[in-house]
Amino acid sequence: MKRTIAAMLIVTLVAPGLLLAQTNGGEEMSAAESYNLGVMTADDQHNAAGWGVGGFLAGGLFSWLGTGVTVLIASGSKPTPDYMPDDDVDAMSFRAGYQEEARKRNVRSAAIPGVIMSTLWTILVLNAASQ
Repeated sequence: MKRTIAAMLIVTLVAPGLLLAQTNGGEEMSAAESYNLGVMTADDQHNAAGWGVGGFLAGGLFSWLGTGVTVLIASGSKPTPDYMPDDDVDAMSFRAGYQEEARKRNVRSAAIPGVIMSTLWTILVLNAASQ
């Protein structure tokens, strides 16, 4: 009974350390894993608030034309990560994943307030024209 308890205690204490040591083993992450890590990093850390303000102002000042131009510029942006997480990450794949997700966030942040402001302009113009 004591041996069983001792064996369970050893397995409980040693097994997690062995599992952590074997997770990556110093090997480079695959391109797909690095890409996904870049996507998750952009989703977590990329700030697109400036694009939201730009979309709001462009839609408010220039209606649909301003919104379209702002979204077009946002879709051509090439955001880069602030840092590379580890040496074992495929740098090109990580940057590609980060860039694609961050660009999506930029476009979304510019488009939503731009469309809202352009719609308000359209409603105001149609209301003024009907009176």
